[in-house]
Amino acid sequence: MKQTPILVDDNVVATSLTEAELATLRVEITRLQRENRALSIALAEMERVAQRDMLTPLFNRRYFLSALHQRLANADRDGGRTALIYVDVDGLKRINDSHGHGAGDLALIEVAARLMESARRGDVVARIGGDEFGMLIDNIGAGEARALIRHMRAAIVSEPLELDEGDVQLSAAFGLTMLEAGRTAEDVIGSADADMYRSKRDH
Repeated sequence: MKQTPILVDDNVVATSLTEAELATLRVEITRLQRENRALSIALAEMERVAQRDMLTPLFNRRYFLSALHQRLANADRDGGRTALIYVDVDGLKRINDSHGHGAGDLALIEVAARLMESARRGDVVARIGGDEFGMLIDNIGAGEARALIRHMRAAIVSEPLELDEGDVQLSAAFGLTMLEAGRTAEDVIGSADADMYRSKRDH
């Protein structure tokens, strides 16, 4: 029975396998390669799911904080041109009480969709709490970020959410802070949160 050398890096490392044994080995290698590809796909999907909010199609708080820390580490290089925008949906408890939690979920999904419509490719849009959203906008100045907030606020209030029990007017408050070298995640989140409460008070 003819024996075929096994080549590894162009070197003969064995001549003890028959043609049939070598064919079996090739089949096994192909099977293992398929399993490895399937495992890689499964792991990538698990990572994607771990980064996503369970209700909306947005990123979750875990991913948002990771992205925030990364951008703060690069804030000196980026010249302070990354904005953190904090968004708080108005009246979610009222919607839940009047129309049920299903309606409240629909309101959050709709707000998420309208925020995404205003975002650019590469921006981070996340749901970071029950009725709270966070956005990280790169390559933008404070004035441009304020203009973007005005646009997003108008988009959210532009059309009511249609429910079987009647329409619900959506609205949200926004807070803004710019990421700068030396600031911590707690600092910038607190600053954006304080700005959001000032916005609520002023409106």
